[in-house]
Amino acid sequence: MMKRVMMMLILFGLAPISWAQSTFPTTPMADPMCLKSPEVCQQRAAKKEQILQRCAADPTWCQQWRAKRMKQSEERKALQRQCKANPDKCKELRQQFREKKAQERKRARKALKQAQEQWCTNNPVICQQWKAEKKELDRKCQEMRYQLEQKYPSRPSRQD
Repeated sequence: MMKRVMMMLILFGLAPISWAQSTFPTTPMADPMCLKSPEVCQQRAAKKEQILQRCAADPTWCQQWRAKRMKQSEERKALQRQCKANPDKCKELRQQFREKKAQERKRARKALKQAQEQWCTNNPVICQQWKAEKKELDRKCQEMRYQLEQKYPSRPSRQD
């Protein structure tokens, strides 16, 4: 009798562990609170998983990413507070906010371009390889786009 009880405890004790391991998927699970299409929800889950993996691999990047997200959130909250305090100036405040964000994006693009140019200066051989590979990919993309246009000739397109 004691052996039987002991066996039951062992079996039931191990069952939840094996069940838990087999039911959790290896692919990112879409957020159950997501109300968009299943594809959008899955894309968001994949992006979230990608960020989690990058954070695990590079804590410094993660801190910078979080700080940037927190700053953006605070800026949006500040704009909402200002709009609530001055409803008549809200349109103007939103326009200023958008212009400020556009300037930030422009500065970021310029900094990225400079960093890429510096990378090419520092790594001329690798840069030439990258440029050759990119040129080949661009050519293949153009070919595929042409094939797609040929397949669907009735679809309106740009007239260059």
